[in-house]
This record gives sequence, C-alpha cells and structure tokens, in this order.
Amino acid sequence: MSMSSKKNLFVKRAPLTKTERKYCSCLVDVRGKGSYNPYGVCTKSVYSSKGKIRNKVVNCEGNYNYEKMSKDSLKALAKEKHLSVKKKGSKEMASKSVLISRITKKNQARISAKYKKLKSKLKSLK
Repeated sequence: MSMSSKKNLFVKRAPLTKTERKYCSCLVDVRGKGSYNPYGVCTKSVYSSKGKIRNKVVNCEGNYNYEKMSKDSLKALAKEKHLSVKKKGSKEMASKSVLISRITKKNQARISAKYKKLKSKLKSLK
C-alpha cells in the first residue's frame, strides 16, 4: 500500500493521533500477510520500538474508510472478525460491497452491545 493510499485509509476527521494511524495502517498490512497476530506485531512495531506504551484500545475499525481498502484487506479483516467471505450458498468470494456491509454490521452490533452494557451499569448505580 503506498503512502498516499494510507492517508486515505481513514474517514475524514478520524479522531486518531499520528501514532494511532500508523498502528491502524500496520494492522491492515499485517492482516494481509495472514500468519501473525497483527495486534502484537503492530504494538511492537509502532509503540514498543519507539519506547512508547499502548495504554488503550485503539478503535481502528470505526475510523477506517472501507471504500479505500483493497478487497484482500477487507477479506482479511472479515476473517479476523469471524465473518463469512463467501457469497451466501456459494463457494465464490463475496463482493467488496458485501464485505463492507458485513464488517459494518458487526461493528454496529459491537457498539450497540457496549452501550447496552453501559446503560445497564448506570441503571444499577441509581
């Protein structure tokens, strides 16, 4: 992936620092290689090698511009999230738009579950 395409990898006004953007870009690259844990590799590469500590979960999925990602990168992300990369009832690869839809739905479900959990915690505090 070229440097110009890495700049466009994120949605406009994504609230990520430069280091976090490098980390998320690294995740895309390492996922494509498929043989390593991308989180460990990228934490070591982007943070540890520079003497920094990643002290929070970086929300990369919520800040990617999926339209700018390659189909192979989307496929690797979908596989990591345990999503089907095939067309329904077929052995053919799903289209890029179908992969984007599946990934987006999974992210929305994760966010909804997170807010439901927070909401129930707030109710229990009252």
